[in-house]
Amino acid sequence: MNGKQTIQANVIDTNRRPRGWMTVDVEFHKNLPVEVVHNGKTYHYTDKDGVWMATGRETREMATDEDARLWITLDGCIVLED
Repeated sequence: MNGKQTIQANVIDTNRRPRGWMTVDVEFHKNLPVEVVHNGKTYHYTDKDGVWMATGRETREMATDEDARLWITLDGCIVLED
């Protein structure tokens, strides 16, 4: 899975409350997300990887030029607003 894809992602806000399903545009490179357009902002991969402790799913940190941040699962299906 490479290139830009539009995905219905389950979005969770900073307080761990579900915001519901939202459309995000995700650019994949080597099957990993490198850019996300969410809520009108473009986020780029920060070179930080992690694990969502609640589920054990691998994630990547993304940030805007203004330093807004989010984490996204490797398949792009879950966005964790930060």
